[in-house]
Amino acid sequence: MAKKRASKKKAAPASEPAAPEVPAQAVPQAGMPGMPGMMPQAAMGGANPMMQMMQMMQMMAAGGTGMPMMDPAAVPFAGAQPVQDDDAGLDEDFIRPALLDNLVKSQESVPMGCALDVLCLNEDGTKSLGGIPRGCTIAFAGPPGKGKTRSALAGLCQVAASGEKVAFVVAEEGFHDPDGNGRDDLCSRMVKIGMAATGLNEKKFTSEVLENIYVLESQYHKGNNWDDFVSKYRYLVEQEDISFVVIDSLNMLDPSRNRTADNLSALKTYNHEQGITCLCIGQIRDTGSPVGGEALQHTADVVFLIEEMSLGSKEIAELWGGKYRDKIDVLRSVKSVTTPTFPHPVRIGRAEDTGAMVVHEAQPEMYAVLES
Repeated sequence: MAKKRASKKKAAPASEPAAPEVPAQAVPQAGMPGMPGMMPQAAMGGANPMMQMMQMMQMMAAGGTGMPMMDPAAVPFAGAQPVQDDDAGLDEDFIRPALLDNLVKSQESVPMGCALDVLCLNEDGTKSLGGIPRGCTIAFAGPPGKGKTRSALAGLCQVAASGEKVAFVVAEEGFHDPDGNGRDDLCSRMVKIGMAATGLNEKKFTSEVLENIYVLESQYHKGNNWDDFVSKYRYLVEQEDISFVVIDSLNMLDPSRNRTADNLSALKTYNHEQGITCLCIGQIRDTGSPVGGEALQHTADVVFLIEEMSLGSKEIAELWGGKYRDKIDVLRSVKSVTTPTFPHPVRIGRAEDTGAMVVHEAQPEMYAVLES
């Protein structure tokens, strides 16, 4: 009887299905538990599970396309087709100097009628250039109240009086007060400085000078940013054929002060293409260096700095016509890519009629500026 019962227990009912056989490959490896959504290790040919997870994450980031994510730096080169030899644009991207005419040029000047005219020299360094270098983008920085704006406005009006169309970019204060609130606004100051610099009365100054002056307001407190300025600047320059520009000030076109040098680089490239002479007034930090630092000085074609010189000894004080331990204002040419520069500081004073910077009468004879 015991044998018959044992045989009955071994026989399974006909209606009950047999349990499926579990393949050995599906059993997770010891010490490496299975991860949801991942294929077993052996099914992937023994691949590293961490590598499988990284590939899966890349596929998910690529939108489930099944393609691994590409390095953004390589995107412009993906699928690029070789340029055909008969492409007319191929030759336009390169310059062959041997095929150019008018290769050798002499630097021309834009007379400003102030101390800026003596900082750059002619090719052999024997004479003053007699103005700022034409076609260059110039960084002109210094402490407040030293005559930067007045010197720039006096020069702007003299250039306009010669018949050139000029632009004044205002980024710091309002230009004109139409309601007459009692403030001597920037427009009024420009007219008075310009009349004194040119010797014209108001009627002639309006017809002969103001007709050639365009003002572009780009104050950030009015919601303007760098991109707004660029679009307006390009339109004005190309529409009115502007050849000379004063920007007051470059730093205020970017209130964060973080992109001054980058902005100047883009502006300089455009100015070169259009043949514009651009004088950019800038600010300085407490250290005495211009806002934008060395990057700004490397970027600009020409750099002029106003500095305070301490007369630290009696001998130095006597040389510069001051008193011992006094401080005097000097103007220095840091660089010019197109001309030699005056190698010594120039002591500056202020013109009585315009307030523009002039060479001080106490400039040492041994450092006398050169005639143009």
